[in-house]
Amino acid sequence: LLRMERDLGMSWDIQQRMQAHSTEVLYTEFTDYNRCMPIAGLYQYTLRNFMVSSGIQNRLDNNQTWASLDAYYAGRKTEISGENRMTGRFTGKNALMVMLESIDSWMITEDYMPNLWAIQQQSVNFTNHYTPLYLSAGTFNTEFISLTGIIPPASGVSASAYTDHTFPYSLPNLFREAGYRANSFHAANPAIYNRGEIHQNLGFEAYHNYAQMGMSDYMLDSQLIRAFDLMTEEEPFFSYVITYSGHGAYDESMANISDPHLEAARAAVTKSGVTASEENLREYTLAVAHAMETDAYIGSLMQELERSGLADRTVLIFYADHYSKYLTDRAFILEIKDVDNQNLLSNTPMFIWASDLEPENVDKLVSSVDIFPTVCNSFGLQADLSQFVGDDAFGDGGGFLYWRDASWLDSTGYHTISDELSAEELQTLAKVREKLSMSGKTLVSDYFAYLIKHGDD
Repeated sequence: LLRMERDLGMSWDIQQRMQAHSTEVLYTEFTDYNRCMPIAGLYQYTLRNFMVSSGIQNRLDNNQTWASLDAYYAGRKTEISGENRMTGRFTGKNALMVMLESIDSWMITEDYMPNLWAIQQQSVNFTNHYTPLYLSAGTFNTEFISLTGIIPPASGVSASAYTDHTFPYSLPNLFREAGYRANSFHAANPAIYNRGEIHQNLGFEAYHNYAQMGMSDYMLDSQLIRAFDLMTEEEPFFSYVITYSGHGAYDESMANISDPHLEAARAAVTKSGVTASEENLREYTLAVAHAMETDAYIGSLMQELERSGLADRTVLIFYADHYSKYLTDRAFILEIKDVDNQNLLSNTPMFIWASDLEPENVDKLVSSVDIFPTVCNSFGLQADLSQFVGDDAFGDGGGFLYWRDASWLDSTGYHTISDELSAEELQTLAKVREKLSMSGKTLVSDYFAYLIKHGDD
Protein backbone atom coordinates (compact mmCIF):
# COMPACT_ATOMS: atom_id res chain seq x y z
CA LEU A 1 0.00 0.00 0.00
CA LEU A 2 2.83 2.40 0.82
CA ARG A 3 4.44 1.75 -2.55
CA MET A 4 1.12 2.21 -4.32
CA GLU A 5 0.56 5.45 -2.48
CA ARG A 6 3.91 6.75 -3.69
CA ASP A 7 3.38 5.52 -7.23
CA LEU A 8 -0.22 6.60 -7.64
CA GLY A 9 -0.34 9.67 -5.45
CA MET A 10 -3.11 8.16 -3.31
CA SER A 11 -3.92 9.53 0.12
CA TRP A 12 -5.38 6.77 2.26
CA ASP A 13 -4.58 8.08 5.71
CA ILE A 14 -8.02 7.00 6.90
CA GLN A 15 -7.41 7.23 10.63
CA GLN A 16 -6.57 10.91 10.42
CA ARG A 17 -9.37 11.76 8.03
CA MET A 18 -11.96 9.76 9.99
CA GLN A 19 -11.45 12.09 12.93
CA ALA A 20 -12.82 14.95 10.88
CA HIS A 21 -15.34 13.03 8.77
CA SER A 22 -17.24 9.78 9.05
CA THR A 23 -17.35 6.26 7.71
CA GLU A 24 -18.31 7.68 4.32
CA VAL A 25 -14.58 8.34 3.89
CA LEU A 26 -13.97 4.61 3.81
CA TYR A 27 -16.58 4.15 1.13
CA THR A 28 -15.33 7.05 -0.95
CA GLU A 29 -11.67 6.07 -0.77
CA PHE A 30 -11.99 2.34 -1.32
CA THR A 31 -14.64 2.30 -4.07
CA ASP A 32 -13.40 5.20 -6.16
CA TYR A 33 -13.31 4.00 -9.77
CA ASN A 34 -10.25 6.00 -10.75
CA ARG A 35 -8.25 4.75 -7.77
CA CYS A 36 -9.37 1.12 -7.67
CA MET A 37 -8.85 0.49 -11.39
CA PRO A 38 -5.06 0.93 -11.32
CA ILE A 39 -4.81 -1.17 -8.19
CA ALA A 40 -6.94 -4.14 -9.29
CA GLY A 41 -6.45 -3.93 -13.05
CA LEU A 42 -9.06 -3.95 -15.80
CA TYR A 43 -9.61 -7.71 -15.73
CA GLN A 44 -10.27 -8.00 -12.00
CA TYR A 45 -12.37 -4.87 -11.86
CA THR A 46 -14.50 -5.94 -14.84
CA LEU A 47 -15.00 -9.35 -13.22
CA ARG A 48 -16.08 -7.68 -10.00
CA ASN A 49 -18.59 -5.50 -11.87
CA PHE A 50 -20.02 -8.60 -13.56
CA MET A 51 -20.31 -10.45 -10.24
CA VAL A 52 -22.14 -7.55 -8.64
CA SER A 53 -24.44 -6.65 -11.55
CA SER A 54 -25.42 -10.28 -12.19
CA GLY A 55 -26.33 -10.88 -8.55
CA ILE A 56 -23.79 -13.70 -8.20
CA GLN A 57 -21.76 -11.75 -5.65
CA ASN A 58 -24.87 -11.00 -3.62
CA ARG A 59 -25.81 -14.69 -3.54
CA LEU A 60 -22.30 -15.65 -2.50
CA ASP A 61 -22.28 -13.01 0.21
CA ASN A 62 -25.72 -14.08 1.45
CA ASN A 63 -24.70 -17.74 1.58
CA GLN A 64 -21.80 -16.81 3.85
CA THR A 65 -24.05 -14.56 5.94
CA TRP A 66 -26.74 -17.21 6.33
CA ALA A 67 -24.16 -19.76 7.42
CA SER A 68 -22.82 -17.36 10.07
CA LEU A 69 -26.37 -16.60 11.24
CA ASP A 70 -27.21 -20.31 11.47
CA ALA A 71 -24.19 -20.82 13.69
CA TYR A 72 -24.85 -17.77 15.82
CA TYR A 73 -28.51 -18.55 16.47
CA ALA A 74 -27.71 -22.20 17.18
CA GLY A 75 -25.52 -20.94 20.00
CA ARG A 76 -28.35 -18.73 21.25
CA LYS A 77 -30.45 -21.80 22.12
CA THR A 78 -28.50 -22.22 25.36
CA GLU A 79 -28.60 -18.50 26.22
CA ILE A 80 -32.27 -17.55 25.98
CA SER A 81 -34.81 -17.88 28.76
CA GLY A 82 -36.84 -21.04 28.93
CA GLU A 83 -40.39 -21.33 30.17
CA ASN A 84 -41.33 -19.15 33.13
CA ARG A 85 -44.33 -18.07 35.17
CA MET A 86 -45.70 -16.04 32.23
CA THR A 87 -45.35 -18.69 29.52
CA GLY A 88 -48.73 -18.91 27.76
CA ARG A 89 -50.32 -16.76 30.47
CA PHE A 90 -52.30 -14.71 27.93
CA THR A 91 -52.97 -17.40 25.34
CA GLY A 92 -56.23 -16.64 23.50
CA LYS A 93 -56.68 -13.21 25.05
CA ASN A 94 -57.05 -10.08 22.94
CA ALA A 95 -53.95 -7.89 22.65
CA LEU A 96 -53.96 -4.10 22.45
CA MET A 97 -50.40 -2.91 21.97
CA VAL A 98 -50.05 0.87 22.34
CA MET A 99 -46.84 2.65 21.39
CA LEU A 100 -46.90 6.07 23.04
CA GLU A 101 -45.38 8.87 20.99
CA SER A 102 -42.89 10.87 23.12
CA ILE A 103 -44.50 9.92 26.43
CA ASP A 104 -41.59 9.93 28.84
CA SER A 105 -41.34 8.42 32.31
CA TRP A 106 -41.55 11.82 34.04
CA MET A 107 -44.90 12.52 32.37
CA ILE A 108 -46.77 9.60 33.92
CA THR A 109 -47.89 11.11 37.21
CA GLU A 110 -51.26 11.35 38.90
CA ASP A 111 -51.50 15.03 37.99
CA TYR A 112 -50.10 14.97 34.44
CA MET A 113 -51.58 11.73 33.05
CA PRO A 114 -54.01 10.38 35.65
CA ASN A 115 -55.53 7.70 33.40
CA LEU A 116 -52.25 6.20 32.23
CA TRP A 117 -50.79 6.55 35.74
CA ALA A 118 -53.72 4.59 37.20
CA ILE A 119 -53.16 1.79 34.68
CA GLN A 120 -49.45 1.73 35.41
CA GLN A 121 -50.18 1.33 39.12
CA GLN A 122 -52.22 -1.80 38.31
CA SER A 123 -49.71 -3.26 35.85
CA VAL A 124 -46.51 -5.21 35.67
CA ASN A 125 -44.26 -2.19 35.35
CA PHE A 126 -40.73 -2.51 33.93
CA THR A 127 -38.91 0.26 35.74
CA ASN A 128 -35.61 -0.29 33.91
CA HIS A 129 -36.93 -0.37 30.36
CA TYR A 130 -34.98 1.50 27.66
CA THR A 131 -35.63 2.41 24.03
CA PRO A 132 -32.20 2.79 22.40
CA LEU A 133 -32.28 4.60 19.07
CA TYR A 134 -30.56 2.55 16.40
CA LEU A 135 -32.15 4.59 13.60
CA SER A 136 -32.54 8.36 13.34
CA ALA A 137 -36.28 7.85 12.76
CA GLY A 138 -37.07 7.26 16.41
CA THR A 139 -40.70 6.19 16.16
CA PHE A 140 -40.11 3.79 13.27
CA ASN A 141 -37.00 2.51 15.05
CA THR A 142 -38.96 1.24 18.06
CA GLU A 143 -42.01 0.28 16.01
CA PHE A 144 -40.02 -2.07 13.77
CA ILE A 145 -37.94 -3.54 16.59
CA SER A 146 -40.92 -4.29 18.83
CA LEU A 147 -42.94 -5.86 16.00
CA THR A 148 -40.15 -8.01 14.57
CA GLY A 149 -37.51 -8.49 17.27
CA ILE A 150 -34.89 -7.31 14.76
CA ILE A 151 -32.51 -4.40 15.29
CA PRO A 152 -32.06 -2.69 11.91
CA PRO A 153 -28.59 -1.46 11.01
CA ALA A 154 -28.12 2.30 10.90
CA SER A 155 -26.72 2.00 7.37
CA GLY A 156 -26.23 -0.55 4.62
CA VAL A 157 -29.87 -1.59 4.28
CA SER A 158 -32.11 -0.59 1.38
CA ALA A 159 -35.61 0.75 1.99
CA SER A 160 -36.97 -2.19 0.01
CA ALA A 161 -35.82 -4.57 2.75
CA TYR A 162 -38.76 -3.40 4.87
CA THR A 163 -41.32 -3.84 2.09
CA ASP A 164 -39.97 -6.85 0.18
CA HIS A 165 -38.20 -9.07 2.68
CA THR A 166 -39.96 -11.86 4.53
CA PHE A 167 -41.07 -11.56 8.16
CA PRO A 168 -42.97 -14.77 8.98
CA TYR A 169 -42.26 -14.34 12.69
CA SER A 170 -43.40 -10.74 13.07
CA LEU A 171 -46.02 -10.25 15.76
CA PRO A 172 -48.90 -9.62 13.30
CA ASN A 173 -48.04 -12.78 11.36
CA LEU A 174 -47.66 -14.85 14.53
CA PHE A 175 -50.95 -13.60 15.95
CA ARG A 176 -52.76 -14.26 12.67
CA GLU A 177 -51.28 -17.76 12.58
CA ALA A 178 -52.80 -18.23 16.05
CA GLY A 179 -56.24 -17.25 14.72
CA TYR A 180 -56.24 -13.54 15.56
CA ARG A 181 -57.26 -10.54 13.49
CA ALA A 182 -54.28 -8.17 13.24
CA ASN A 183 -54.63 -4.49 12.33
CA SER A 184 -52.63 -1.33 12.93
CA PHE A 185 -53.89 2.16 13.76
CA HIS A 186 -52.03 5.44 13.46
CA ALA A 187 -53.35 8.83 12.43
CA ALA A 188 -50.45 9.65 10.10
CA ASN A 189 -50.52 9.27 6.34
CA PRO A 190 -49.48 5.73 5.31
CA ALA A 191 -46.83 7.25 3.01
CA ILE A 192 -44.82 8.49 6.01
CA TYR A 193 -41.94 6.02 6.44
CA ASN A 194 -43.88 4.04 3.83
CA ARG A 195 -45.69 2.69 6.88
CA GLY A 196 -48.80 1.51 5.03
CA GLU A 197 -46.84 -0.79 2.73
CA ILE A 198 -44.44 -1.90 5.46
CA HIS A 199 -47.24 -2.82 7.86
CA GLN A 200 -48.89 -4.90 5.18
CA ASN A 201 -45.57 -6.69 4.52
CA LEU A 202 -45.22 -7.32 8.26
CA GLY A 203 -48.55 -9.12 8.21
CA PHE A 204 -51.18 -6.60 9.29
CA GLU A 205 -54.46 -6.95 7.45
CA ALA A 206 -54.70 -3.17 7.14
CA TYR A 207 -53.13 0.06 8.27
CA HIS A 208 -55.81 2.53 9.42
CA ASN A 209 -55.01 6.24 9.22
CA TYR A 210 -56.96 9.19 10.63
CA ALA A 211 -59.54 9.29 7.81
CA GLN A 212 -60.32 5.59 8.11
CA MET A 213 -60.69 6.00 11.86
CA GLY A 214 -63.18 8.88 11.46
CA MET A 215 -60.85 11.49 12.96
CA SER A 216 -61.29 15.12 11.98
CA ASP A 217 -57.86 16.17 13.32
CA TYR A 218 -55.05 13.64 12.97
CA MET A 219 -53.07 15.29 15.78
CA LEU A 220 -55.66 14.68 18.50
CA ASP A 221 -55.27 11.33 20.22
CA SER A 222 -58.60 11.78 21.97
CA GLN A 223 -60.23 11.11 18.60
CA LEU A 224 -58.61 7.67 18.32
CA ILE A 225 -61.49 6.36 20.38
CA ARG A 226 -63.67 6.76 17.29
CA ALA A 227 -61.92 3.67 15.94
CA PHE A 228 -62.65 1.53 19.00
CA ASP A 229 -65.09 -0.69 17.11
CA LEU A 230 -62.53 -1.19 14.33
CA MET A 231 -59.88 -2.12 16.86
CA THR A 232 -62.09 -4.66 18.61
CA GLU A 233 -64.62 -5.78 16.01
CA GLU A 234 -63.74 -9.48 15.97
CA GLU A 235 -62.14 -11.57 18.70
CA PRO A 236 -59.45 -12.53 19.27
CA PHE A 237 -57.75 -9.39 17.99
CA PHE A 238 -54.25 -7.98 17.93
CA SER A 239 -54.58 -4.23 17.47
CA TYR A 240 -51.45 -2.13 17.26
CA VAL A 241 -51.96 1.55 18.08
CA ILE A 242 -49.44 4.38 17.70
CA THR A 243 -50.44 7.65 19.36
CA TYR A 244 -49.43 11.05 18.03
CA SER A 245 -50.23 13.94 20.38
CA GLY A 246 -47.02 13.69 22.41
CA HIS A 247 -45.12 14.76 19.31
CA GLY A 248 -43.40 18.15 19.26
CA ALA A 249 -42.62 20.82 18.63
CA TYR A 250 -43.87 22.22 21.92
CA ASP A 251 -44.84 25.61 20.60
CA GLU A 252 -47.75 27.52 19.08
CA SER A 253 -47.62 25.49 15.86
CA MET A 254 -49.42 22.68 17.71
CA ALA A 255 -51.80 24.78 19.75
CA ASN A 256 -54.65 22.55 18.57
CA ILE A 257 -53.16 19.83 20.81
CA SER A 258 -52.12 21.92 23.79
CA ASP A 259 -54.81 24.63 24.07
CA PRO A 260 -57.62 22.39 25.41
CA HIS A 261 -55.33 21.25 28.26
CA LEU A 262 -53.17 24.31 28.83
CA GLU A 263 -54.91 25.59 31.95
CA ALA A 264 -54.81 22.16 33.58
CA ALA A 265 -51.18 21.71 32.53
CA ARG A 266 -50.14 25.03 34.06
CA ALA A 267 -51.85 24.16 37.34
CA ALA A 268 -50.26 20.69 37.44
CA VAL A 269 -46.77 22.00 36.66
CA THR A 270 -47.09 24.68 39.34
CA LYS A 271 -48.18 22.03 41.81
CA SER A 272 -45.19 19.84 40.90
CA GLY A 273 -42.71 22.52 41.94
CA VAL A 274 -40.57 22.12 38.81
CA THR A 275 -38.29 25.09 38.28
CA ALA A 276 -36.55 26.13 35.07
CA SER A 277 -35.84 29.08 32.83
CA GLU A 278 -38.87 30.83 31.38
CA GLU A 279 -38.39 29.22 27.96
CA ASN A 280 -37.77 25.73 29.35
CA LEU A 281 -40.76 25.96 31.67
CA ARG A 282 -42.95 27.08 28.76
CA GLU A 283 -41.90 24.06 26.66
CA TYR A 284 -42.22 21.74 29.64
CA THR A 285 -45.78 22.94 30.29
CA LEU A 286 -46.73 22.48 26.63
CA ALA A 287 -45.25 18.98 26.70
CA VAL A 288 -47.47 18.18 29.68
CA ALA A 289 -50.48 19.56 27.78
CA HIS A 290 -49.63 17.29 24.83
CA ALA A 291 -49.38 14.33 27.19
CA MET A 292 -52.78 15.18 28.63
CA GLU A 293 -54.29 14.87 25.14
CA THR A 294 -52.87 11.35 24.86
CA ASP A 295 -54.16 10.58 28.35
CA ALA A 296 -57.67 11.57 27.28
CA TYR A 297 -57.60 8.71 24.77
CA ILE A 298 -56.32 6.27 27.40
CA GLY A 299 -59.20 7.19 29.70
CA SER A 300 -61.78 6.70 26.95
CA LEU A 301 -60.17 3.41 25.93
CA MET A 302 -60.50 1.94 29.41
CA GLN A 303 -64.09 3.13 29.67
CA GLU A 304 -64.97 1.49 26.36
CA LEU A 305 -63.25 -1.77 27.27
CA GLU A 306 -65.29 -1.91 30.47
CA ARG A 307 -68.53 -0.88 28.77
CA SER A 308 -68.15 -3.47 26.01
CA GLY A 309 -67.25 -6.28 28.40
CA LEU A 310 -63.84 -6.71 26.74
CA ALA A 311 -61.69 -5.61 29.67
CA ASP A 312 -61.41 -9.07 31.22
CA ARG A 313 -60.44 -10.62 27.87
CA THR A 314 -57.91 -8.00 26.74
CA VAL A 315 -54.25 -7.43 27.59
CA LEU A 316 -52.86 -3.90 27.23
CA ILE A 317 -49.17 -3.43 26.45
CA PHE A 318 -47.90 0.15 26.74
CA TYR A 319 -44.45 1.42 25.81
CA ALA A 320 -42.89 4.62 24.48
CA ASP A 321 -41.20 5.07 21.11
CA HIS A 322 -38.47 7.28 22.62
CA TYR A 323 -37.88 9.79 25.39
CA SER A 324 -39.42 13.27 25.15
CA LYS A 325 -36.76 14.55 22.77
CA TYR A 326 -38.72 17.58 21.52
CA LEU A 327 -37.71 19.68 24.50
CA THR A 328 -35.04 21.80 22.85
CA ASP A 329 -32.63 22.25 25.79
CA ARG A 330 -30.76 18.95 26.07
CA ALA A 331 -29.20 19.92 29.40
CA PHE A 332 -32.70 20.50 30.78
CA ILE A 333 -33.82 17.04 29.66
CA LEU A 334 -30.79 15.49 31.35
CA GLU A 335 -31.67 17.37 34.51
CA ILE A 336 -35.31 16.27 34.42
CA LYS A 337 -34.31 12.62 34.08
CA ASP A 338 -31.32 12.88 36.43
CA VAL A 339 -28.83 11.24 34.06
CA ASP A 340 -25.48 12.38 32.73
CA ASN A 341 -25.47 11.19 29.11
CA GLN A 342 -27.81 10.96 26.16
CA ASN A 343 -28.00 7.17 25.95
CA LEU A 344 -29.40 6.94 29.47
CA LEU A 345 -32.17 9.36 28.50
CA SER A 346 -33.78 6.40 26.76
CA ASN A 347 -35.13 5.01 30.04
CA THR A 348 -38.84 5.06 29.10
CA PRO A 349 -42.16 3.57 30.23
CA MET A 350 -43.16 0.00 29.50
CA PHE A 351 -45.89 -1.90 31.35
CA ILE A 352 -48.45 -4.65 30.81
CA TRP A 353 -52.00 -4.61 32.16
CA ALA A 354 -54.55 -7.40 32.45
CA SER A 355 -57.54 -7.51 34.79
CA ASP A 356 -56.29 -10.72 36.43
CA LEU A 357 -52.61 -9.75 36.59
CA GLU A 358 -51.12 -8.85 39.95
CA PRO A 359 -49.40 -5.42 39.91
CA GLU A 360 -45.65 -5.43 40.45
CA ASN A 361 -42.50 -3.51 39.59
CA VAL A 362 -39.88 -5.48 37.67
CA ASP A 363 -36.39 -3.98 37.87
CA LYS A 364 -34.71 -6.25 35.31
CA LEU A 365 -32.83 -4.33 32.60
CA VAL A 366 -34.87 -4.66 29.41
CA SER A 367 -35.18 -2.76 26.15
CA SER A 368 -37.37 -2.46 23.08
CA VAL A 369 -35.73 -5.54 21.55
CA ASP A 370 -37.08 -7.60 24.48
CA ILE A 371 -40.72 -6.67 23.82
CA PHE A 372 -41.06 -9.14 20.95
CA PRO A 373 -39.94 -12.28 22.84
CA THR A 374 -41.92 -11.19 25.91
CA VAL A 375 -45.15 -10.96 23.93
CA CYS A 376 -44.42 -14.21 22.11
CA ASN A 377 -43.85 -16.15 25.32
CA SER A 378 -46.78 -14.74 27.29
CA PHE A 379 -49.28 -15.23 24.43
CA GLY A 380 -47.96 -18.67 23.51
CA LEU A 381 -47.00 -17.60 19.97
CA GLN A 382 -45.02 -20.17 18.02
CA ALA A 383 -41.62 -18.68 17.23
CA ASP A 384 -38.09 -19.94 17.80
CA LEU A 385 -36.89 -17.16 20.10
CA SER A 386 -33.26 -18.24 19.72
CA GLN A 387 -33.38 -16.61 16.26
CA PHE A 388 -33.63 -13.14 17.80
CA VAL A 389 -31.19 -11.15 19.92
CA GLY A 390 -33.63 -10.02 22.63
CA ASP A 391 -34.91 -12.01 25.57
CA ASP A 392 -38.12 -12.48 27.51
CA ALA A 393 -38.48 -9.74 30.11
CA PHE A 394 -39.92 -12.29 32.56
CA GLY A 395 -37.15 -14.83 31.98
CA ASP A 396 -33.75 -15.34 33.55
CA GLY A 397 -31.76 -14.51 30.40
CA GLY A 398 -30.77 -11.13 29.01
CA GLY A 399 -30.60 -8.44 31.64
CA PHE A 400 -28.34 -6.06 29.81
CA LEU A 401 -28.87 -3.64 26.96
CA TYR A 402 -26.84 -1.78 24.39
CA TRP A 403 -26.80 1.14 22.00
CA ARG A 404 -25.63 1.50 18.40
CA ASP A 405 -22.32 3.04 19.54
CA ALA A 406 -21.66 -0.31 21.33
CA SER A 407 -21.96 1.19 24.81
CA TRP A 408 -23.97 -0.98 27.18
CA LEU A 409 -25.70 -1.10 30.53
CA ASP A 410 -25.62 -4.07 32.86
CA SER A 411 -25.86 -4.77 36.59
CA THR A 412 -22.44 -3.18 37.15
CA GLY A 413 -23.33 0.11 35.47
CA TYR A 414 -22.99 1.98 32.19
CA HIS A 415 -19.99 1.20 29.99
CA THR A 416 -18.49 2.84 26.91
CA ILE A 417 -15.63 1.91 24.63
CA SER A 418 -12.34 2.99 26.18
CA ASP A 419 -8.72 1.94 26.54
CA GLU A 420 -9.33 0.95 30.15
CA LEU A 421 -11.82 -1.89 29.67
CA SER A 422 -11.09 -5.04 31.63
CA ALA A 423 -10.86 -8.43 29.94
CA GLU A 424 -14.40 -9.22 31.06
CA GLU A 425 -15.68 -5.90 29.71
CA LEU A 426 -13.93 -6.52 26.40
CA GLN A 427 -15.77 -9.84 26.15
CA THR A 428 -19.07 -8.05 26.77
CA LEU A 429 -18.19 -5.42 24.17
CA ALA A 430 -17.54 -8.17 21.62
CA LYS A 431 -20.90 -9.72 22.52
CA VAL A 432 -22.66 -6.36 22.04
CA ARG A 433 -21.06 -5.81 18.66
CA GLU A 434 -21.97 -9.34 17.61
CA LYS A 435 -25.61 -8.88 18.58
CA LEU A 436 -25.87 -5.64 16.63
CA SER A 437 -24.12 -7.14 13.63
CA MET A 438 -26.08 -10.39 13.53
CA SER A 439 -29.47 -8.75 13.97
CA GLY A 440 -28.66 -6.26 11.21
CA LYS A 441 -27.54 -9.07 8.91
CA THR A 442 -30.78 -10.92 9.61
CA LEU A 443 -32.68 -8.03 8.04
CA VAL A 444 -30.27 -7.19 5.23
CA SER A 445 -29.83 -10.80 4.02
CA ASP A 446 -33.55 -11.68 4.23
CA TYR A 447 -32.61 -14.52 6.55
CA PHE A 448 -36.10 -15.75 7.29
CA ALA A 449 -36.86 -16.17 3.59
CA TYR A 450 -33.78 -18.38 3.44
CA LEU A 451 -35.01 -20.41 6.44
CA ILE A 452 -38.41 -20.94 4.85
CA LYS A 453 -36.85 -22.03 1.56
CA HIS A 454 -34.30 -24.40 3.05
CA GLY A 455 -36.16 -25.58 6.13
CA ASP A 456 -33.97 -27.84 8.26
CA ASP A 457 -31.50 -28.63 5.47
